[in-house]
Amino acid sequence: MSTALRPMCLILLGSMALGTANVLSAEQRLISTQTVLTEDDFLVEIPMVQGPTHMTQTLAQTPASVTILDRQTIQASAAVGVIDLFRLVPGFQTYFVDGSRMGTTYHALGDTYPRRLEVKVDGRSVYESIFSAVDWSVIGVTLDDIEYVEIVRGANASTDGSNAFLASINIVTRSPLADSGWSINSQLGTGDVRNANLAYTGTLGPVNHRTSLSFRSNDGFDNSFDQGVPVIAEDSSENFSGTFRGLWTPNASDSLEFQAGISESNLGIGEREYIKRKVSYKYQYVNWSRLMSSGSKLQMLLYHNDMETTDQIAPLFLSEALGIPDSSPNWPLPGLPDKLVVDETDRAESERWDLELRGILNPLENLRAVTGVAVRHDRVQGQELFDRPDSLSETSHRAYTNLEWTSSDRLVLNGGLVLEKKDSADSYFSYRLAGNYQLHPEHIVRVAFNRSFRSPTLLESQQQQLVRYNEDIILDASVISDTDINNERLRSLEVGYLGYLFDRTLSFDMRLFREQLTDVIGERRSGYPDLDNFVNIRDNTDRFNVDGFEIQTHYRPNDRFLLRGHYSYSDIDGETLYRSSPELEIRDLGVHGLKHGAGLLTSYAFDRGVTLSSMVSYRSATRHYLGTNVENHTRIDLKASRRWTINNSNIDLSLVVQNAGEPYSEFRNYNQFKTQYVLGLKVSMP
Repeated sequence: MSTALRPMCLILLGSMALGTANVLSAEQRLISTQTVLTEDDFLVEIPMVQGPTHMTQTLAQTPASVTILDRQTIQASAAVGVIDLFRLVPGFQTYFVDGSRMGTTYHALGDTYPRRLEVKVDGRSVYESIFSAVDWSVIGVTLDDIEYVEIVRGANASTDGSNAFLASINIVTRSPLADSGWSINSQLGTGDVRNANLAYTGTLGPVNHRTSLSFRSNDGFDNSFDQGVPVIAEDSSENFSGTFRGLWTPNASDSLEFQAGISESNLGIGEREYIKRKVSYKYQYVNWSRLMSSGSKLQMLLYHNDMETTDQIAPLFLSEALGIPDSSPNWPLPGLPDKLVVDETDRAESERWDLELRGILNPLENLRAVTGVAVRHDRVQGQELFDRPDSLSETSHRAYTNLEWTSSDRLVLNGGLVLEKKDSADSYFSYRLAGNYQLHPEHIVRVAFNRSFRSPTLLESQQQQLVRYNEDIILDASVISDTDINNERLRSLEVGYLGYLFDRTLSFDMRLFREQLTDVIGERRSGYPDLDNFVNIRDNTDRFNVDGFEIQTHYRPNDRFLLRGHYSYSDIDGETLYRSSPELEIRDLGVHGLKHGAGLLTSYAFDRGVTLSSMVSYRSATRHYLGTNVENHTRIDLKASRRWTINNSNIDLSLVVQNAGEPYSEFRNYNQFKTQYVLGLKVSMP
């Protein structure tokens, strides 16, 4: 884009007003006879959610704060990738570790691989045990694929298991029944952004299906300087993925959904120095459900994920690492010759099988229940991570139940409990208790208490990252897991308020919380008999409290105007055991907290298919955990789009300007996110 056109574009897009938005669920369902309804409920659409309990509930019934990003919000936003959407959610930190790796976390200390957040796609967990995190580059979901996103803000272990320690996300993709025909979407932009998505929705005999192919690429951050030293950012990325979602309904009671997907990524990752990583990912998923005549529902969910990574590393001889030849009198291994100690490739694999049986029941007129059992098998393999050529595996079992009791016209009580057991470990349980009281048909107060545990992943409990000369001589120990690592623990208390005004066109959701985390898994430094005489020990090193306040508000008076806003404040008070020997050193964790975050989305649809949107997000200054200090910044993203309808086909042209202002730092101070222009074209044909 020329220098002359840039200010004209910014002036045009910058004319948008700022505000907050009303969010409505993309899938409306019938409310059970136990739900308390008012006259207004029949005159407006009512947001329905399933994430907090696996039951379909109104927001007034849920035991947790929930954010819903529906399709209208997603289309109105200036998001280019899925990760951009979480800038619209209070309490979330969203950032790029480098041009290839993205991270998002809730309240906790965000690092290169954020943990303690469960992420699902259509109910299938995409959390990988080998990274103890989600690799957003390979999940195979584009913005076009999403129907809505449901975010439970707060511990949700009683429903989604131990990794939903602080929050959980479920991305619901578009149903094969939602539309039909072809959809072609392409994007070109600065930073060598090249995105394309091809989707077809149709039938194969009795099966409705949606099949999509997508390609995404960018060249990452520009070269920069870190404390005067040049940083050559070789962090470009490209990804190809293909997905299939089929739906078969042989009768009025049964439905069978099956999915499959593959993904191939080439990524440049690193910190100041970069390596090339190839990631191959595939999954299969089956969801069978039966609706009983009593209104109860039975479900069986089975899925399989498999990820393989290959890192291209420059081969390294011991003499190169030490900077001295093996003939030198300072050679640390007298009588032993030089040797290749780091191979040029490093391979790792992570595999998961998960089977869950679930029943949604109505045992009494004013009581609903969800109960389920599940078994999961995880397997990981990686010589460099575990110092062994064979694989490691573990099998875990979980049983859970969630109850909703409508005690009166004003009071709804929720209780949830999950019991989990892993191989060679004691069983543990997490629970949640909540009560929602209706002060007025449009004003609800919620009090909730959580006690949750998060068990260590295979990487956290079994990591042995060593560089050996031979079986008996260890040259360098990087990270070793403590043999007695324990579960992380959380106790949280929240008071929430949900209110509606102006015939439910304006809503407020407020959350006041206190979260106490103990035995948090981190790394401590300790002495070790290798060449540099120290090692990082993976152990329960951290404890901290998070106190804060969140508010999100939504306003949608008509189909043209959408406002959505949020603000969050959190204060972290805690400490980490940074060094255990030769001398004890404890460091403050409060410096790593993000105190203030805010976001604002505004969108207005004019005549003749023209829509203008603005997305504003603010982040206070922070020191990223395992990153660097970054200053506070306000990021403004702008979008203009135009739709034409020709012979029942839709053509959408859009221009997105991300960060319409000065560059700012992402995670590390030398990752400078500059103004980015993305031109999009989408054609939908029936």
